[in-house]
Amino acid sequence: MRMRIHHGAVVLLATAALCGTARAQAVMLPSPASIAIKRIVVSATRTRQSSFNVPVSIYTVTGRQVSEANEQENLSESLKRVPGLDVQNQQNYATGIRITSRGFGAQTAFGVRNVKLLIDGVPATQPDGTGDSEIIDLGDVSRIEVLSGPFSVLYGNAAGGVIQVFSKDGPKQPTVSFGLLGGSYGSYRASLSYGGQAAFGRSGSFNYMMNASDFYSGGYRAHSSVRRQQFYGKYRVQVDADTSYTLLVDALNEPDSLDPLGLTAAQYHQNPRQAGTGADAFNARKTLRHVQFGLVFRHRINDDNSIRVMIYEATHSVLQYLPFTGSFAASGGGVVDLARKSGGIGGRWTHKTRLAGIPVTTIVGADFGYEDQHRKGYVNEFGTIGALRRNEQDIARNIAEYAEIEVKPAPRLVLDAGLRHSQEHFSVQDLFVTPKLTNDSGSISYAHTSFVAGATYHLTRETNLFADYGEGFETPTLDQLAYLPNGEAGLNAALVPATSQNYEAGIKSLIAGNTYFKLALFHIHTNNQIVVSSSTDGRTAYANEGQTARNGIDASIDSFLPHHIELYAAYSFLHARFENSAVAGKALPGVPQQRIYGEVDWHNPASGFYTTLDGQWQSRMYVDNANSAYAAGYFTAGAAGGFRQNFGPFGLNEFVRVNNIFNRTYVGAVVIAASNGEYYEPAPGRNFIVGMTAKYRF
Repeated sequence: MRMRIHHGAVVLLATAALCGTARAQAVMLPSPASIAIKRIVVSATRTRQSSFNVPVSIYTVTGRQVSEANEQENLSESLKRVPGLDVQNQQNYATGIRITSRGFGAQTAFGVRNVKLLIDGVPATQPDGTGDSEIIDLGDVSRIEVLSGPFSVLYGNAAGGVIQVFSKDGPKQPTVSFGLLGGSYGSYRASLSYGGQAAFGRSGSFNYMMNASDFYSGGYRAHSSVRRQQFYGKYRVQVDADTSYTLLVDALNEPDSLDPLGLTAAQYHQNPRQAGTGADAFNARKTLRHVQFGLVFRHRINDDNSIRVMIYEATHSVLQYLPFTGSFAASGGGVVDLARKSGGIGGRWTHKTRLAGIPVTTIVGADFGYEDQHRKGYVNEFGTIGALRRNEQDIARNIAEYAEIEVKPAPRLVLDAGLRHSQEHFSVQDLFVTPKLTNDSGSISYAHTSFVAGATYHLTRETNLFADYGEGFETPTLDQLAYLPNGEAGLNAALVPATSQNYEAGIKSLIAGNTYFKLALFHIHTNNQIVVSSSTDGRTAYANEGQTARNGIDASIDSFLPHHIELYAAYSFLHARFENSAVAGKALPGVPQQRIYGEVDWHNPASGFYTTLDGQWQSRMYVDNANSAYAAGYFTAGAAGGFRQNFGPFGLNEFVRVNNIFNRTYVGAVVIAASNGEYYEPAPGRNFIVGMTAKYRF
């Protein structure tokens, strides 16, 4: 593989690595495992294990890394440190962020595809595979776990990976917190949280945590302002040592998110802050409301058996104005009015035993999900609703059964395997049939059984080797089925699921007691890759495009040095190409081949001062399957600092952050296959936030 790495990026990665290993002999931490290796995770094989011991690439972002001197408005702030993951902030709340994991999810006009999203174990991804990252409240996050590679197939329609967000539990003492920050482009965020614990009955407890926030930004670009109000609540009743019920409530209101659209190359070079063609004339924008409830029941039957049952339901409404009229009969309209109701139930049983003296853990479970949406389309009369052009009822159903097993046949060897059988059903009932329009009603069903297996070998107490294999399965979503390849409304029945074979091998090692190194090599072969066939004025149509091959490397190094200094670096290399198609040999669009992130963090417990310096470099991104144009690579850096003080029950935290210190002009995201050439979504220049949080413990 030919690898061309920017000189500054090499220095960034090498400095972090060399400093970590050079200083390693000078310090012996009393409990390095508690710092780096034994971070408990639950996402890999659905059992509580150290990330060091599972045969997968899994990364943890701590609550401190999510909240410290950050705006806490989307996942791009904190997930940039995860190798293999590319989170593109489009500076556009009408379309949201784009999350790409090892090249999966890049061909997405809005929302998140091919990556499963979970909040405290409850799906934020719909049964059809559409994920809503905007509903994730980052105000009180305990940790975020990112699973890449083959084992993600155990979570269903998620060949790219799994992102799980875990919220904080209520503290032992009832505590109220208030936060306020302001920044560039007229941005502000006010937040209020309250949590605590109380007795429940004779032997139980009640734990509660609630967070509400109000966010506004005028936007870096013209016609890109947003207002967002959010609430998240977690209420857990621990009936006794063995039984608990957890109620989760998630609500989001975005009354008016303006859509600046993409820019042509000429527009970008003329003025990257301007809005795209038609954004103002048609007042392109989105109104979103979302409410979700989840209930999780856990019960430990005995030392060897436990069950978990989860049920959830959500309502979601979107009114989106696209930058065209959509007046001709078959267009489907220029205003999308979508009302969705979804939900599901899932249960699993975990059993531990010994066979011939060998420890064996088995998990058996099943999931059911439903999604009913009423989609209407109207003519966009330059920012107001006109005549009806579309009316249909869309349904998605998912039923899946899965089984997992973990066996420890030898002291140094752990084997994991799993099966998941999924059945997906999609149907469309066309309620807008005229003499000039055909009936576009129809239905499609898919079924697939996925297999995954992995092994971990403990080479030494400080070094593990792992390898795994999995078979991915990605169905089209309702949005991908909504338009024909020519962009006209109608069920795109020609789309078929993409399947993949995913191989991975790697090493995890603790070096000299204070440096945690992880490296994974992978190869992924995909058939019937789902790609963008056209994207016109915000309407995206999809098709299958032969095969793709992805070969790559993900690596990270995390070093804890004396004097409370932490060095971290992550590197991703992805050689992703089309095969056996009209664009064979071309790179997958929207995917940088290389990305490097580095961070230096220092804090002084005596004074409460902390500071962070970070930098990121990534290579170019192509804008279409033919690689006819690209967004250039870039390097950007940021810095943050603050003070924490405690005065008895009071706590204060003041902070400041500067992003893009060198005021680089660059494209942060691209619109794949935009037929009008408006591929480019510019990132902000130098910008800042200043804020504070105040806490009181009762």
